[in-house]
Amino acid sequence: MAPIDLPNGPFATEQDLRDAAITIARYACNGDEGRVLGDPVFEEVTEGRNRWPKYSACGDLPQYALMRLGLRDERILNRSDDGGSKPWSIGQNLSKLVFRTGKAFVWTTVKKRPKPGDVLYVAMPEHVCVLESIDEKAGTIATFDYGLFDQKTGKPAGRRRVSRFRVQGKQLLVGNRVLRGWLDIARIPGILAPS
Repeated sequence: MAPIDLPNGPFATEQDLRDAAITIARYACNGDEGRVLGDPVFEEVTEGRNRWPKYSACGDLPQYALMRLGLRDERILNRSDDGGSKPWSIGQNLSKLVFRTGKAFVWTTVKKRPKPGDVLYVAMPEHVCVLESIDEKAGTIATFDYGLFDQKTGKPAGRRRVSRFRVQGKQLLVGNRVLRGWLDIARIPGILAPS
């Protein structure tokens, strides 16, 4: 379903990797327009699972992006279409991204910032999304998110969104959620070409 021109790794530079991650996430979300249940790309990203009651597709977007970037490590990936031997497993999208990525996952400190293409982990409630950009002067953060709801169509959705970003004490806030940490995609083994 994905167009042939979507990038695929391994990537020569970190910038190439980050640009590719943004391109893939933007495509999956159709930018600000968004995609909803029934859209062929939405169905590809979610592998058709978003029809289940109380299902949240937020983890499907980063899992899809990582797979499209060329990651095949099933300790991290949780998809049925990744070419591996393990099918998708319920309850594993977020936990694999946060707890099975080793040193690639960065826990938040006030001084550190994620970079474009990184997978953000925010709570409460728990949610993951792909970072497009942070503008600290304007106090905004742009992300690509699934696990949303489209008010016009009344369907589950994915789209780009802009939220408030601020530092509050020792916490970084994305909207009203605490940024717990992020998956630094440049630290995941095998996505960047060996130098």
